[in-house]
Formats: sequence, C-alpha cells, structure tokens
Amino acid sequence: MQKVDSLIFIIVAILMLIGAIFSYSLPIFLEYKKHLSEYHFLIRYLIFGSVGFIIMISLSKLDPDKWFNKIGFLIFIVSSILVIILPFLPENIAPIINGAKRWIDFKIFKFSPVEFFKIGVIFFLSWSFSRKIKKTDTLKEDIKILYPYLLILVIFGGIISLLISDLGQVIVILLTFAILLLAAGGRIKTLFFIIMIITILALISVISKKYRLQRIENWLYTMSSNFFSQPLVKGSITNYGQVIESLNAIHHGGIFGVGIGNGIFKLGFLSDVHTDFVLAGIAEESGLIGITIIFFLFAILLYRIFRISNRSEKKEYQLFALGIGSMIGIQLIVNGLGITSIIPLKGLPVPFLSYGGSSLLAFSTAIGMVLMISKKAKI
Repeated sequence: MQKVDSLIFIIVAILMLIGAIFSYSLPIFLEYKKHLSEYHFLIRYLIFGSVGFIIMISLSKLDPDKWFNKIGFLIFIVSSILVIILPFLPENIAPIINGAKRWIDFKIFKFSPVEFFKIGVIFFLSWSFSRKIKKTDTLKEDIKILYPYLLILVIFGGIISLLISDLGQVIVILLTFAILLLAAGGRIKTLFFIIMIITILALISVISKKYRLQRIENWLYTMSSNFFSQPLVKGSITNYGQVIESLNAIHHGGIFGVGIGNGIFKLGFLSDVHTDFVLAGIAEESGLIGITIIFFLFAILLYRIFRISNRSEKKEYQLFALGIGSMIGIQLIVNGLGITSIIPLKGLPVPFLSYGGSSLLAFSTAIGMVLMISKKAKI
C-alpha cells in the first residue's frame, strides 16, 4: 500500500490551529457572562481536537480492505439508532436547547449523533450505490431501484427536521445524496424528479412549523433590505438580528482586520460568534486576507479529497471520498452564504473552525477514513 496523503494532515492541522486560536479569542464575552475561565473554550477545543487528531491518525493507519466496511457500518448503525431514539429521551438525558433537542448530555460533553449520522449515510450510500445503481431505460425502473433509499431519506429526514429541529443537516444530506447519485451513474431526469419531490416535502416541513415560515419571511425581508432599495416582503429582522451584526462585523474587519483579540462584535452583539458565526468573527479580526487564506486552505483540502476519489480503484471508495468532500464543501458554502443573508441561516458548523466537540470528532473521523482509503488510490 502507498502512504497516506500527508498534505491533508497538514491542512487539517492548520485549520484546527486556527479553530483553537479563535476558540480562545471569540467567546470572551460569553465566558465573562457565565463566569467561566478565559481558557474554558480553548481547553475544551484542544481536548476534542487532540482526540479527533488521534482518531484521524489511527484510522489512516488501517487497511481499508479489512476495516473500511466494518467501521462504516458501525458508524451508520449506531448513529441511526441514536437519531431514532434521541427525540424520545427524557430531558435530563437529551436537553432542549434553544427549542431544539439535538444533543445527548454525557455530562462531560454534549454529543450530537446527527454529525456522525451524516458520515454513516455517506458510507451506506457509497457502499450500496456501488452495487445497486445501474443504467436503466425508464423513470419507473429508476424509481424502483431508488425507492428504498428515498424511503430511508424521508424517514430520517422527517425525524431530523421535525423532531430534532435540524433542517440544515437534512439539506446537507440531501445535497450529498444528489451528488453521489449522479456520480454513481444515476440519470439527471430521475434526479430532477427526486428534487421536485424533495422540494414538496421541504415546503411541507416549512409550512408545518409556523416559526420556520416566519423565519423565511424574515430572511426575505433582511436579505432584500441588504441588497435592494426596498424589501421584497413585509417582515422584520426578528431572528435575523444576528445576521445584521454578522454583516457589520465583516464590514468592520475590512481588508486587514482589526487584529486577533480586538474584535468588537463578539462583545455581546454576536452571541454565537464561536459557533455558527465563526467566519464573521474571523473576518472582523483577520479581515478579507484572513478569510481568503481560510478558503484557500479549504480549496486545497477539497482538491486533495476529490483527487483521492478520482484515483481510487474501488467505486465505493470513490463515492465515499466524493461524499465527504461534498459534505465539507456544502457546509462551508451554506454557512458562508447564511451569515451574509444570501440564503436563510441554517446553523451549520464550519468544519474544524466552529467550536463543538461532536463536529470536531465527526469531521476528524471522516478525514481519517478518507486517508485510510487514500493508501489504495494512485496519487
């Protein structure tokens, strides 16, 4: 076997270093407000980052022909069970935070099973698509083949969006599904049909929750107020005040930034500046130059992952690497567009930069599995 792609290690390490720096700089107001140590978030980031890095290195050393399927199925089965039972757990085990029941409280840290479920779904689709998807002549034949997958997506999509209240993660899963389906040989006509069905289900999901419909109206009002002379709809900046402050923070940072530690908008204006709005916080303190460097690092990371996908001999390895790269890219783009009001805010973490133990561990696991299969790619 060949050696793993060492450049991916280096880039992930740099992104984690950046994440650690801003886990120290950005949540200073929250630490003051909750009487926490100034190193509270930094220490926790370093702990989860170190564990994640160990997981990544350990997975990269394994033989993919022996371990890839075993680990993939383990992640898929365990995370699926946890996602199913999560909405029904008592609140002392699964607390409701900001109106959402997304975490299992292990006291030491709060675990989000959906973060690992995404990896499990990508593995399952890669494993199954490489065996099941084939060229057909009619839409009816395509739907017959895809029916089990669509059923699974509808069931879990319903649980995650309606019971766990995490529509953003469902969007990531669905977009990744579409990319993998096309890469596996699915027809574009069939994909358009599926997108139409998914759009209908998404509209039902939005309409079924009054707060979601109101958020859409408020987003349209906020977005159109920012980019047009007159807002397109009636609304308010309720639930989008954070986005306004995010835009202000980005503007305040300018080209060179105000300097690490010198940001103003993290002082109570952006309450989620170390998580959902981490790019805005980084933009204020490091400016356009800092954000450009970060996107450049992600571009290289995605290029290397897609290169592994393109040069892997086994189709399931190709699809898995493509799926992981797509997931990382989608979350980065959706977060960036959301915090600038171009699309509705989805609350998705930025890989390796946003503070969050589950996210760090999940992305480290995903990269570790990509590195595992990189040893079988002709790179």
